[in-house]
Amino acid sequence: MQDWKTVTLNKMGTKQVKPVGPQINPLEKRARLLDAYNAGPAPKIEKVSPEDKRDITQLRILKRMTQSELDKQLNLKKDTIKTIENGTHEKNKQLIQKIKAFLTKV
Repeated sequence: MQDWKTVTLNKMGTKQVKPVGPQINPLEKRARLLDAYNAGPAPKIEKVSPEDKRDITQLRILKRMTQSELDKQLNLKKDTIKTIENGTHEKNKQLIQKIKAFLTKV
């Protein structure tokens, strides 16, 4: 003998689901894209100088540290030292000074 009640599934109402969030007019969206396109190329991001790359690499090698060890010691993101030494990292004077100071103290 079964004590359960029968479950009946009914169709939901015919109401349309309203979109959530702000609604953007397609013409406004197109105008924004055109403005961004006509603004010209993005400004060039300055990279780490060759002198800083060379200095950091030489100091790190003199201290017999790997790139990942230096990242961990300075609490930097993984591969930060790698990108600095490759010259692909954005120029950040404070970070460069912090790394050089650490390598000269150790």
